[in-house]
Amino acid sequence: MKNPFNAQGPSDPKYYANRQKLLNSFKETVESVKESRGVTKPVNLAIMGRWGIGKTSTLYKFKDILANDCKNAKVFSSIISLKPASCSDADTFCITILEALYRDYKTTAKLSDKIKNFIKNELDDLENWKITKVSISPEFERKPKTIRAVNFKDSLLRFWKQLESNNFDLAIMMLDDIQYTLTENAELLYNLRTDMQALSAEGARFMFIITGPMSIYPEMSDKAEPFTRLFEKFPLESFDLNGTRELIEKPLNAEQIDLTILQEVVKQIHNITEGHPYFVILVMRDLVNKKHDGIISLKEFTQMYPDLTEHFAKVKFDDDFNKATDAEKEVLYKMAKNSKEELNPRESGREGSAKLLERLVKKELVIKIARGKYKLYNKLFKEYLRKKKK
Repeated sequence: MKNPFNAQGPSDPKYYANRQKLLNSFKETVESVKESRGVTKPVNLAIMGRWGIGKTSTLYKFKDILANDCKNAKVFSSIISLKPASCSDADTFCITILEALYRDYKTTAKLSDKIKNFIKNELDDLENWKITKVSISPEFERKPKTIRAVNFKDSLLRFWKQLESNNFDLAIMMLDDIQYTLTENAELLYNLRTDMQALSAEGARFMFIITGPMSIYPEMSDKAEPFTRLFEKFPLESFDLNGTRELIEKPLNAEQIDLTILQEVVKQIHNITEGHPYFVILVMRDLVNKKHDGIISLKEFTQMYPDLTEHFAKVKFDDDFNKATDAEKEVLYKMAKNSKEELNPRESGREGSAKLLERLVKKELVIKIARGKYKLYNKLFKEYLRKKKK
């Protein structure tokens, strides 16, 4: 049985749905840099959104576009997944990025002896650092003999000159989960901003793409202005009904799965999930597991729905709820009990609720709609809290 719906990681680029404005902007930037031979500067992108909204999937879709839709442009690209340990200090941050760039280049391009020697020498320099333990979040430690800091700008400039000598039009660096720079060391953004400006001034054609939760954008502005002004911001929101329909039908069509989801069912899925891609995919994964072909009617879907709610609790909501402190849980229960969708701090009936709500926003359990207005991140989560409180 084939089931193309996977909620546990980035989606396959061929299943990528909607977001056409963002994809067009990316493609136009690449083509403009190529056609103008660098006269047109690359547009840096900041892709902001909640967990599971498709930020990392978008980066893989960009790489797919470069491979299949921008064949006339010679572009190097690398996705660098940031972790708290890789953002602990400036040198560790730079080493993480440079190693990823060099190793991606070794595996994606045919290298001349000159380029091979360049990368070998650069990686030999980076061997002044070593991984002290192998884990999901590796920690870096300076060797005793290391006495110099990494000059990130000069390293990238040397890298660009090697790319340019091999007729590359553009280099794209995609920094996934930029929020870790704020939680670990906000000065990294100041350094990155300065290096980005210097590289552009010296003619190096780098395009930078960052991803992170929507809630950190104001914080980046406060702590590292004018860093945010170097980027065009693209907020990723939940899908409208057409986007939800595309997300459901595209994988089924791509894999030639003979399963029809009636439009009334698509609408019901959209209403339940509020168009959030993670929940749409989770629903579809369960539906395809339960029924492999034929037609799913609204009656049949409604019969399946209680199982889906229980499944959501196991795979997502229990963990979400456990992120909250006891005080924060009280606020969550109050929001779930409230008949209104929105809540202001005064309505929570608890002292210090404004700070608690802001903490819940950072934990992505609550959305800040406007000043003094908050709501739970999803109505399924609201239903879960109501059942849990009974």
